[in-house]
Amino acid sequence: MLEVFAIIGLCKVNKRNAIANGRRPGGYIALTIVLWIVMEFIGAIVGTVVAAVSRGGDMSDESGIKLVGILFAYGFAGIGALISFLCAKFAPKGNYVDPSLQATPQYGQSPIYGNSSTPAYMASNQPAQPQEFVHVENPYQPAPVQQSVQYCEFCGQTLKPGSKFCSSCGTKVDIPVGE
Repeated sequence: MLEVFAIIGLCKVNKRNAIANGRRPGGYIALTIVLWIVMEFIGAIVGTVVAAVSRGGDMSDESGIKLVGILFAYGFAGIGALISFLCAKFAPKGNYVDPSLQATPQYGQSPIYGNSSTPAYMASNQPAQPQEFVHVENPYQPAPVQQSVQYCEFCGQTLKPGSKFCSSCGTKVDIPVGE
């Protein structure tokens, strides 16, 4: 069970290293698992052969041979883990960016400097230019109707919209209000 946790932990480390180098992490995770398992099997076989040869072909004490085989298996698995780690750590630089690290910048943030998860090698040397705010009228909203206030020529009272006569003195309005 501890071996499974070790493989998972190494896969996470190799994923981070691959993304930091701008490489897709899937191949490095697969390389980690394959190298660990293949090298472990090779180590078990080599360890068993070495133990059998060192005893002169005497297979009477199987527990000693199994112990040497297990020790060689874990040693070779460690070598496979080291190889996969070095491949992910020193991979050539690429241009891959993990989608979970790509965040849309908020209003007022620079898309380059405002996002702390952007790798340093991808940042541009030019600062973001401030943008002017441009107001655009909504073409689907009707323009507000300008109503002028009219007054009675005789008494000076405010006329109600649409009236033909003054409500205060009764004088006829030449042009009805609101037309």
